[in-house]
Amino acid sequence: MNSTQPALAEGSPTEKSEKISSFSWAIFFIWVGIAVLANLPWGWFLLGVGILVLAAQIARWLMDMKIEGFWVACGTVFLAGGLWTLLDLPWPLAPILIILLGVVLLGKAVIGVRR
Repeated sequence: MNSTQPALAEGSPTEKSEKISSFSWAIFFIWVGIAVLANLPWGWFLLGVGILVLAAQIARWLMDMKIEGFWVACGTVFLAGGLWTLLDLPWPLAPILIILLGVVLLGKAVIGVRR
């Protein structure tokens, strides 16, 4: 291994994906442990999970791997939920997310029809 390359950059795309996944799960469990020990509020916990999930997808992107849309959506929802809780916003989060999901699905259907 060349000392200028990050440790996760070695091997085949499958090996890279498995390393990113293993690293992400390890950091996730560390974060859960820290959150429980520190008795963090849900907002901070969700914000941290969202950042971790999105960071894993950024790592995939930086390593020229396919970004997983499902995990980007999950990370965004965790991030939004955390911010929503921390900012104590008065509007309900779930209906807004459901409406946004419907708009995205409608947009995909319209774009898919045009192709």
